[in-house]
Amino acid sequence: MIFQKINKYRFSLWIAVFLVLLIGIPFSVIVLDAFFLAKTFGVLLVLTLLVAIKYWFAVSRNTNLVVPRVVLNKNDLFDLYRDFKKFKNASSFAQDLVLNRIGIVLSKVKLVNQKNEILDRRQAIQLSYVFICENWTDDFQVDSNWVFVFSDDKALKIDEGYKYQLLSQRFSEEKSDIIPPEST
Repeated sequence: MIFQKINKYRFSLWIAVFLVLLIGIPFSVIVLDAFFLAKTFGVLLVLTLLVAIKYWFAVSRNTNLVVPRVVLNKNDLFDLYRDFKKFKNASSFAQDLVLNRIGIVLSKVKLVNQKNEILDRRQAIQLSYVFICENWTDDFQVDSNWVFVFSDDKALKIDEGYKYQLLSQRFSEEKSDIIPPEST
């Protein structure tokens, strides 16, 4: 299995090209006495090396399956501070940690309402913030097949495939008291 992943990089092809160019440099100087040809081989070697590295990074990025976190903009921060008043009083370390974790949740977890429609950005950030504060651990992990639901309906059950559920009534009652545990 690992060998198949290595084949995607096509190392043998690139090594053959590099080997021909490297052998060509001293051969053109010693045997042919052509310095211009040696310089051409050197330039080609550097250019093919740059192309190969760019190709290897592209293949690595596509096979790695790492999803970058969502970066919150100034409007998102303004809404977060307005929705959760006590979040402003948290330490800067706790705020940075929460913002990074919100970005990770937004990038990996599917956030829906009770009709299985994708939440708008503000609601998704609110749901992520509440989840992070309620499930605070040093070893923060989320899975890409998790589904969080923000609903008005009490009839939904967690065992319907949702990893986390937040009722809008409970959210509106408790949102002023939600604060990251690290900042207390």
